[in-house]
Formats: sequence, structure tokens, C-alpha cells
Amino acid sequence: MIRNPLAWCAWTLAALGATFMDRNPWLQGLLLLILVNVWLPYRRGRALHLRLGLMLGVIPVLFSVALSRFGEHLIVTLPAIPIVGGRWTWEAALFGASSGAALLLTVIAFGVLQSTVRSADLISLLPPLLYRAGTAFALSVAFAPKTVSSFHAIVEARQLRGQRSGWRSSPAILLPLLLTALEQALQYGESLDARGYGNRRRSRYRPISWAASDGIALLSAGIALLLTLAAHPASYNPYTNIVPSAPSILSVIALLLLAAPAAVAVIAREDHAADRD
Repeated sequence: MIRNPLAWCAWTLAALGATFMDRNPWLQGLLLLILVNVWLPYRRGRALHLRLGLMLGVIPVLFSVALSRFGEHLIVTLPAIPIVGGRWTWEAALFGASSGAALLLTVIAFGVLQSTVRSADLISLLPPLLYRAGTAFALSVAFAPKTVSSFHAIVEARQLRGQRSGWRSSPAILLPLLLTALEQALQYGESLDARGYGNRRRSRYRPISWAASDGIALLSAGIALLLTLAAHPASYNPYTNIVPSAPSILSVIALLLLAAPAAVAVIAREDHAADRD
């Protein structure tokens, strides 16, 4: 199994490069299958935020068909309604779909990174000059969901007491929310002080190690990124040619190399099963 955060960061960079440099629908479909198959063995019980990805994927389609009037293949002609009225074409829908698919693939790629790499491991990769800034940023990102949870808890408590929770009651909600946030900030500060943060040179409780599988993932990601750059893919434009052209061999090979983490996971699982037998 791949555990090194550098290998996963390189893999994510190569996946994002393939996502945004070539929006051929055939390649996007292949990349979607690869990302899902990579996520499955490394998910560790974490859900993939497909709802957010699907929402981001649908929005460009709606905006494209509603605001674009170009294209020859007509879907429907709406009455003279401001902004959305007029011709809706298949070219506009496909153009928005290619952009939406790129956003969906981006969400899945970062979902894989979130499932495989801890934030502490990413912070440990930062140079000493950026370590404190990275720690503060990571704490602020982790602090935001807790603030939202505290807000919902305060609103539910007021509703159980029969009190209002509209905008007129904002001062009564914001005051306990501010006090709760300050208490959590003090707890963060005390925990950092107890760990000796900022007093001496940073140490590593769990040193980052390299295995053969990590090297395979890093090498395959680097080659995939180079092949994607070398392919010079022409961006898919349905307005000029509604039927997507066949992808290049280099682009297909680059995507197949991104499946290396899934292949490593399958091999490791088979070896583990053989050892148990």
C-alpha cells in the first residue's frame, strides 16, 4: 500500500494535470473510472463527497445552455425571457458538461488525497520557514467545522427552549457562539503549549518512510504528468466539432499510469491473502 504523502501529492498533481489539460469526453470517462478505483482500496471508511462534485458538475451545464446562443444543433427555443430566453443548443450543453466533468474529477482527486494523507503529514513536508504558517492554516481549517457544529447546537438548544432562531435573535446566538469559539481557541493554544510548540526545533513523532510501492507511485505519476504535457492535447470544443475526436495514445497511457496505486493495492491484498493461507 502507498503511504508516503509525497507520492500521493505527486499523484494528485498528475491527476489534476490530466483533468484540466485535456477535456476530451472519452478521456474524462476513463479518468473517472481510474479515480474511483484508486479511491476504493484507500477510502478507510471515509465517504466521497460526490454530492458536492455533482452539484459543481451540473452548474456549468445550466449556465452554458442558458447564457450561450451559439451552436447549430437545437434543443429547444424558449420565449423572449430575459437572460434565459432564446435558443438552447447541444453545443452549449456539451461545453458546460466538459467543464462540469473537470470540476467533478477535481473533487474526486482531492477526495482521494484527503482519504490517504493526513493534514499533519502535509504540514511536516513544509520547510521550516513555512511550518508555523502552515500549522496556523491547518488549525483554522479544522476550526471552521467545529464552529459550524457549535452554531447548530446553539440553534437547536434555543428551539428546544421555545425561543426564536431567526435573524432578530442573532445577538443572542452570536454571543454564546463567540464564547464557545474563544474557549476552543484557548484549548488549541494550551494543547500547543503543552507540546512545546515554537520552543525548540520541530521533531517527527512518525518519520516519513519510503517503500517500493511509494517509489512506483511517484515514478508513474511523474511519467504520467510528462506524457500529458508532451501530448499537447487540443482542447475539446463542441462549437467547432460536436463529436469528440479519438484521444492520443500518449494521453491514454498517461491515464493508465495513474491507476498504479490501485494496482499496488490489489497486489498487496493478494500477497496478504497468500501469506494468510
